[in-house]
Amino acid sequence: MIEGFNIRCTVGGLEVLRSPRIVLTLRRRAVVSRCELDIPDTNGSVQAALAKKQPVRIRFGHRGEGGTWHDWSGTVSGFKMSGEDTVRVVAVGREQALLDTRVIEAMHGEPADVVARRLLAFTGLPVTEVSIPLEFLPHIVFSGVTVAMAIKQLASTLETSFGHDMSKHAVWLGESGLYWSDGDEPGGIPVIESAENLISHSPNPSGMSEVVATVIPGLTHSRIVRIRDSRRQFSELVRAQEVIHSLGEHNTTTIRYGSDEGRG
Repeated sequence: MIEGFNIRCTVGGLEVLRSPRIVLTLRRRAVVSRCELDIPDTNGSVQAALAKKQPVRIRFGHRGEGGTWHDWSGTVSGFKMSGEDTVRVVAVGREQALLDTRVIEAMHGEPADVVARRLLAFTGLPVTEVSIPLEFLPHIVFSGVTVAMAIKQLASTLETSFGHDMSKHAVWLGESGLYWSDGDEPGGIPVIESAENLISHSPNPSGMSEVVATVIPGLTHSRIVRIRDSRRQFSELVRAQEVIHSLGEHNTTTIRYGSDEGRG
């Protein structure tokens, strides 16, 4: 239990009631979200019970009724000792299916969005939105590539054969399913404000800016956020390119916004 929060973590058959460190990283330009979870293990029993591919679920939110909870799930990708009495579990999100699923397919005369939806559906994840240029593809072949690579191949075809700029498009797993879009993740607009929840703010007009706030459960990358920094007379709506939730000694959410650096 972390002060001010309810936390519920499970790894395989283990219920984790206490963790000195949880770091959940969500990036618009990364195919897969990642989480690091430290688990006390004084006698080695935790490490003995761990295995790759075990399911992981991390839930956290403010205490009290009606608060927003963050709910992330994935699988164990690795684990190692971190200090004498702690195991660090590294987990990847459900988007890992984009890298694990391979496609062998030939399509003829199909609209690009239909091809994209078919590719994304191979992962077994729900497909919520595909917002790409409407072009008919005379012929396209995917020869045993991952779904993530197939999407890049399709984007390259739209750029080289039809002249579209696909650099602002990203693929991500949102609350309701997979997106391939240059738009935003739907949801309310959190406010990060001086004298309320803003800890630090480092604007960088020519690159990636960073703001650190008290923990904002439920916030993911690609969401729109309002920043009100009275010291800098700054009040703007920004898109979160990266969100890092850190729980432990200091409970914070770090948001990076600004430069959209193209496909990750």
